[in-house]
This record gives sequence, structure tokens and C-alpha cells, in this order.
Amino acid sequence: MKTLDRRAAEIFRKMLALQTTKIDNSDGTYMPVHIELIGRIDKYDFFSLAHYGQQNGDAMRDPEMLFALHNETRQFIPYYYRNDYCGIEQNSVRWSEDGIFLNRRLQAEHTSFANQWLRNIAAQQGIQ
Repeated sequence: MKTLDRRAAEIFRKMLALQTTKIDNSDGTYMPVHIELIGRIDKYDFFSLAHYGQQNGDAMRDPEMLFALHNETRQFIPYYYRNDYCGIEQNSVRWSEDGIFLNRRLQAEHTSFANQWLRNIAAQQGIQ
């Protein structure tokens, strides 16, 4: 599985170190980013990272990505992408009792997008 590159992983760790679920340092110029621990299974912690908009009073993910943090290697694995405005939902890795199921091409795309998105978030939110 592909993992975040060094810089993107560093940004993610800095966001986690803030110990908050919402980062909004841009005075409304950019969308806040929301980060949440959503579960733990075996050797993994699972996190949601998302921007939210509003449409007809409903929260809309723009986008949301899910990441698995491998607790031994400390590597982040992007594995899910959702954008409610575009009607896109993609799951590239599934964990089950039978093992790990992987769509290599899609998971590589998720990783490439996440690497750039985390850099954009860092620039927008002033995360050094």
C-alpha cells in the first residue's frame, strides 16, 4: 500500500498534535479542516479529515478522506475519498476478518491527492 510522503505525514502529525477537531486559522478565507479519530482495529488507528460546506441546511463533505495510521510503522495510509457535491465515494482499501482488500490503482490515486491536499491545508491554515 502507498503511504503519505514525508512532508504530508509531517503535516498530518502536526495537525494531530494540535489536539483539536477543527482547525480554522484563515479568518474565513478558506474552509476549516476537521480531523477526528474514528476507530481502532488491531494495528491501526483510523482518522477522518474533511472540509464541510452547507447545502439546503445539510453538511456536505468537500472532500472527506479517511486514513489508517499503522501503529508500528507510524505510516499514514489514505484509503477513502468522498465529495458530496460531486457524488463521489471511493474506498480503495477494506479491512475485514478475512484480511485486507486493496485496489492498488485507486489507493495510489488517493495517496497522490492526499499528499497535495495536506500541503494545501498547511498553506491555508498556517501549519508550519
